[in-house]
Amino acid sequence: MKIVLAVCTYRRPDGIVRLLRAVAELKPMPEDHALDVLVIDNDTAAEGRDAVNAIAASLPFPVQAVHAAEQAGLSAARNRAAEHALSSNPHLIAFLDDDEWPQPGWLNALLRVQRENDSDAVGGPTRPVFPAHADDEQRANPYYGADMALPDGAACQLQAGGNVLVRAASLAALGATPFDPAFAESGSEDLAFFTALADAGARMHWAVDAIVNESVPDERLAPGWMRQRVINIANSRVRVMQRFQTSPGARLLRVSKTGALGTVAGLLSVAGLFNRPLARRAQLLRWKFLGKASAHLGRATVRRESYP
Repeated sequence: MKIVLAVCTYRRPDGIVRLLRAVAELKPMPEDHALDVLVIDNDTAAEGRDAVNAIAASLPFPVQAVHAAEQAGLSAARNRAAEHALSSNPHLIAFLDDDEWPQPGWLNALLRVQRENDSDAVGGPTRPVFPAHADDEQRANPYYGADMALPDGAACQLQAGGNVLVRAASLAALGATPFDPAFAESGSEDLAFFTALADAGARMHWAVDAIVNESVPDERLAPGWMRQRVINIANSRVRVMQRFQTSPGARLLRVSKTGALGTVAGLLSVAGLFNRPLARRAQLLRWKFLGKASAHLGRATVRRESYP
């Protein structure tokens, strides 16, 4: 059974090297499985491709680095990764991001849940790794990492594309652009992808032990970064639902929920004047409300990251 691990990278040569070194330490798969690795470098300078080529000979698996800087945005990079991965006729395709690295049992955990449930897609937890000076509030913030906190093998609709194993046939069935270009600059192209899979009847499950680590650099600890992240995620999620749930009733329900969220955020903001934990929660809810409200007004936010 052939598996392709696809990784999109942009201006993180050190990150892609760390990821590949971790993949080299994965626990052995069943003897009838084979792993190839594909790296899509979406930066003009091609530092990621060069970093991969520099260590390729030392890795215990085939790795191919493809320079795809002519197409901007994560949707384009993921679509290029899907195109190249599918061209080699694999059974399964896994996705990781270049600021992540898997724990040794990661792939075997995904394969086990996929086999036990005949899954079309399996996802697992992404655990944030903070610098030593991060405080307790930051470490408890659910917007770092991604964990659905479900039982092992639970049926679900997956949301995040940074730690997932997908049946190649299910990916191919979504056509040439399984990751919607409308979300190229905002993110949530992965949520749109999984929503399309769900609409197509795909079976998705959760693998508790398929753990990857995600680096949290200093710039992501800044309040401005977190504000933009919360607003952007909320905005993008509403836009995904606008594309898939188009009935008047669904639109009314979305607007009503956003209005209720704004009310709760306002009430908690008042209570937060006397309670720091409530003040922090109210702040997150206010940002979430701003993101959702802007989507209802037809505005799309842009995901922003800092790179070395």
